[in-house]
Amino acid sequence: MRIVVGLATVGAGALVALGVACSSSSSVPPPPANESTQCSTDAGQFPVANCVPYDPASQSCTSPALSCNTAPCDSTSPCLAMGADNTGQAVANFRMRKLNITAPDALAFQPPSHVFVQKAVIDQGIYLHNFCGENRDGTFSWLIQVDTKNNTVKTGGAPPTDDPFGKGYCFVDATLSGLNVAPVTVNLTKASDGTYTSDKIPKLYVPIYSPAASGGYQTIILPLTDAQVKDVALSESNNCIGSYNADAITSLQGSACLDDPTSCSRWTTAGSLGGFITLDEANGVAVPQLSETLCMLLSPTAPVDTSDPNLKKCAVDSAGHVQATGDYCSTTQSPGGCKDSDWLAATFAASAAKIVDPNQPDCMGSATTGDGGTGDGGSPVDAGGQ
Repeated sequence: MRIVVGLATVGAGALVALGVACSSSSSVPPPPANESTQCSTDAGQFPVANCVPYDPASQSCTSPALSCNTAPCDSTSPCLAMGADNTGQAVANFRMRKLNITAPDALAFQPPSHVFVQKAVIDQGIYLHNFCGENRDGTFSWLIQVDTKNNTVKTGGAPPTDDPFGKGYCFVDATLSGLNVAPVTVNLTKASDGTYTSDKIPKLYVPIYSPAASGGYQTIILPLTDAQVKDVALSESNNCIGSYNADAITSLQGSACLDDPTSCSRWTTAGSLGGFITLDEANGVAVPQLSETLCMLLSPTAPVDTSDPNLKKCAVDSAGHVQATGDYCSTTQSPGGCKDSDWLAATFAASAAKIVDPNQPDCMGSATTGDGGTGDGGSPVDAGGQ
C-alpha cells in the first residue's frame, strides 16, 4: 500500500507561521516571556499551547494600517468565526485555522527545519480558498467538536468544499487507501484553569486533500497513533480556540493578507496535540515532489531502497520493517527504546464552523472535481493512485 501525497504549489503559506498575536483584543494570554525555545518539543512531550519560536518579548507587530478584507468570516469574532455560532450550544463545532508543527525537526515550522512540507502541505491546505483574506487551497480541513456538557471531543478530517459557509463541512467516514478513515470520539478532562485535555486516541487517520493535476483531489492519510490534544482553551463564547490578530497584516497581495511570521503572526494558537507515526507507516506515504517517502523525509540518513527509480524509500529488513530509526518506540510508548517511530507534536488555532451530518457523498468517499463539482463517483485519488 502506498499513500500518495499530492503536494500543492509551494508558493503559499507555510508551516512557518508563528502562533503569536499582538492585538490587545486577544482573549488568549501572551506566551511566557524569555522562553525562546518553548516550541522545541522532545519526543513524547507537548509544546506550550500558544508558543512561538522566538523570545516573545522580542515580538514586533509594527505593520502599517492596512484594511484586510476578512469577509465572509465574522470580523467581530476574535478568531474570525466561519458563519457559525457556538454560543449557548452544548456542542461547539470548529475547523482548524492554523496548525504549527513543532516536532519532529524535519517537519517543524521553526527554522532551521524542512519548512517545505509546512508551506506546501499544511498552510497551503488549511488556509481558505479566496475567503477571509486567504488565497490558498482550503482543502485540508481538520474538524473538532467539543461537547462541553458530556466532556467529550470528536475529531477527524473533512473533504474539500466549495461552500464552507453555506454547505459547511462533514466528517469523512469512508474507506480510503484501504483504511477506515472516520472521526473518533474520546473523553475530555477539564482542568482548574478551564482548559481541556483529551484521552488518547488509539488510532486517528487524518485525511489531507490536495489538488490533483488531472482534476479532483489526491488524498493523503496521516496515520497517528495515541493522538491526544492538551491544554485547549475555548473562548467565552465557545467560538474560538486561539485568536486572530489584524495588527499583524504587513502587506496585501490580491485577496491575500500577508504577515511577517518572523516577528508577529495573524494567529495565536491555544491548544497542542501530539502522537506518533511508525516509520513503517511513514514509508507508505509518498511525497512525489520530493520523489521520496515520508520515512525518508523523517530519516534522511537511513539506508535507501532504490528499487523504484521514481521514489526514494527507506530500505527494509528481511521482516519487512524499515531500517530507519526514529525518536520514539511504539511498543513501550516512550522516547528512545526500539526507535521504530517518530513523535509528532503541534499547536493549533480553530474557529467556529458549520459541521453537517456525514451523509454527504464526498464524506462517504465519492470523488469531487477541483471546482467543487461532482466527479465520476469513484474514490478520490488515493494510496494506489487509482
